[in-house]
Amino acid sequence: MRRGLIRWDADELPLEVLQQRMQRLRQSMNSADCDAVILYTNFIRCAAVAWLTGFSPYWADGILVVPREGEALFATTLSKRMGMWIQTVMPNASVVTSPSPGQLAGKKLAEGGARRIGILELGDLPAALYGDVAAALPHSEFVDVSGAFAEARSPADQVERRLLERADAIAQKALRSLNDHAATAGEAVAAVEKSARLDGAEEVYVAVAADLDHSRSFLRVSGEKPLGCRFAVRATVAYKGSWVRRIRTASRDSRDQLAIRRADARFVELMETITPADLKKSIAQQIAAFPEATLDQCFAEGPVGTRPLAVIESAEAAAAASILTLHAPIAGMPWCGAGLISAR
Repeated sequence: MRRGLIRWDADELPLEVLQQRMQRLRQSMNSADCDAVILYTNFIRCAAVAWLTGFSPYWADGILVVPREGEALFATTLSKRMGMWIQTVMPNASVVTSPSPGQLAGKKLAEGGARRIGILELGDLPAALYGDVAAALPHSEFVDVSGAFAEARSPADQVERRLLERADAIAQKALRSLNDHAATAGEAVAAVEKSARLDGAEEVYVAVAADLDHSRSFLRVSGEKPLGCRFAVRATVAYKGSWVRRIRTASRDSRDQLAIRRADARFVELMETITPADLKKSIAQQIAAFPEATLDQCFAEGPVGTRPLAVIESAEAAAAASILTLHAPIAGMPWCGAGLISAR
């Protein structure tokens, strides 16, 4: 269950922006010749519905039905009392609750005469939900509209960029609260999470590479697990449905501090100059100009379909990239970094 504050702020996320996003989806829907689109959401796959409505779910399943015309419908398995609260943070869709939200969605679509229905990530829609919708529409056609949704979703609008920047500021501040001389994972995680929560994060996940000299794998660990001399902490932060990652590399050895500072500074420069459309080429060019560094791994992530952060593989999807993660040892120091790609 999410533990952060979820509320709609009309100043941060104006209703007209949500309406514009809905209209962008409808334009793509028309191009795909669909009468309506269904978008699934849960605790993990929250990105699509959050982008369209501003609401990120707690733990229950839900589906958003967007017809070609008229009001959108959000159906969820949460209680009626929770449904009343959701309505206060979801200003551009009506909210209904039921143990079988697919039946309510199917009924709405049948009443509207929908014959061709697009489903975002059709193959990943839970079978029970699909079965309930399909039962109400025995003569309708269901098609995957992941491509059409991606066209509507990208590029990010200015409001989304501001929310990403706010989430990024929360993550950076949280990582600055980290003590380089922390002895255990629990101590490091507690400091980062406390800062992010108090700063208004909707959600925060903290992962630790406890000993960089042995592994750069980030794990969600806590408690008394000891930290090595060189370690890194990754904060994944959500604010108003916008997700970012930041990584801070730390060392208790004062001889490493110069290398870390140089790598951090180089990463800031890189994030301001790379071209999202050709990330790997841009990164390689930057690293080549810094002879003491070697590029071990790099990848870009961004909102893809229902997932708030997914690795972006294709050049066509690069416009959606928002987060860059880089492993580039410098002067023998195993350094890792991650952050928000600057808007260009």
